[in-house]
Amino acid sequence: MSRLRRLRGRWRLGWQEARPVVQAIFLLRFSAGAALGGAGDAHGTAGRFVLVVAGLGWLATTWAIYLANGVADVVEDRANGTARPIARGDLPRRPATRIVWGLAAAGLALAAVVSPVQVLLTAAMLGVGWAYSMGPWPLKANLAGFVAAVTALGMLTYLAGWSAAGGGPLSAPMFLFGLMMSLWMGLGGSTKDLADAKGDRLAGRRTLPVLLGGRRARVVMAIAASSVGWAFIILCAIKAIGVLPAAAVVLAGSVALSVTVLTPLSRGARSAERRPYRVFMVTQYCAHIVLFGCLGVASPL
Repeated sequence: MSRLRRLRGRWRLGWQEARPVVQAIFLLRFSAGAALGGAGDAHGTAGRFVLVVAGLGWLATTWAIYLANGVADVVEDRANGTARPIARGDLPRRPATRIVWGLAAAGLALAAVVSPVQVLLTAAMLGVGWAYSMGPWPLKANLAGFVAAVTALGMLTYLAGWSAAGGGPLSAPMFLFGLMMSLWMGLGGSTKDLADAKGDRLAGRRTLPVLLGGRRARVVMAIAASSVGWAFIILCAIKAIGVLPAAAVVLAGSVALSVTVLTPLSRGARSAERRPYRVFMVTQYCAHIVLFGCLGVASPL
């Protein structure tokens, strides 16, 4: 019984390490891809079952990726004072690695129930996640690699939802929303590096704050976030695509992020330095909720 209790405890800690708030937004991205792919139309019980299986498989996949990232980031996390289970020593790296392998296998197995395309997308997601955290030259170690990998993780998630919903024609709303929100991940997500500069420098990572220093990095982050917000809403207006309200949310979020990152609101303690990242995350949640409202459906999952 004690062994079973220990195993449950390790899986619980593995879930905490993978950051539930991040796992939830990945499920929203998957659901958005499914909704834009037609999941709200005429899918019956069988279609709903396929979506649930695909969603569970994708959750296992993203959980594996973020848990693997925790295993790989233990040095920087400890230097930055991160309180996640691996960094604080509550979850040893070896059991965490075994959980990663189990989750990856589950993700692929569940994808195989859905379709060959879902298997390919899952394998690609795991490959990008591995290249981001592991490998001889982890993509997380430099700015270009970070942006490319995180943007790819986002786009693959929207495509996985679209595929699970039937994989019909790739519509303009699906492509534009998926692309712009993935770019928001890659560019706006770099704000997390403000609070992690000490550990990143120790680990040899070449993030914006490490390369440019805090002040110039903040300017670049504000410009990058604003470019996504303005590009999104302008493209929606030109194309008359029905995701314009969601684009307006992203634009408002980019303004709020810029104000936060350029002012004393994000300076001082670590909690203050993480405020731009929290604005980035809230913007993502709000944009997806508004999208579901635009489509007139609840989240397919």
